[in-house]
Amino acid sequence: MGNTRKRTQIWRSLYVVVSTLIAMLIPFFNDILGVIGALGFWPLTVYFPVEMHIKQKKIPKWSGSWILLQSLSMFCLMVTLAALVGSIVGVLLDLKTYKPFSANL
Repeated sequence: MGNTRKRTQIWRSLYVVVSTLIAMLIPFFNDILGVIGALGFWPLTVYFPVEMHIKQKKIPKWSGSWILLQSLSMFCLMVTLAALVGSIVGVLLDLKTYKPFSANL
């Protein structure tokens, strides 16, 4: 058990070091994180939990609760798409200004 825990700590530390180095080398790292976050937000945080809740509670289609939950899911999808577009535009604008992995900012 102790050996596995030590290995996990080493991998976690390595991951933090590599992420920090990438963040320092790429001036627009936040925009890239925004793209990744936007891609993961809606399906993992909204869509799957809403669908599981509908299935578990056996909510009939077109009932008030079903319409409300689906509306919430679609609203969150629109917010996610707007965030994704904004992050992609931010990356593209930053790529015009900065040269990746260069020291001149």
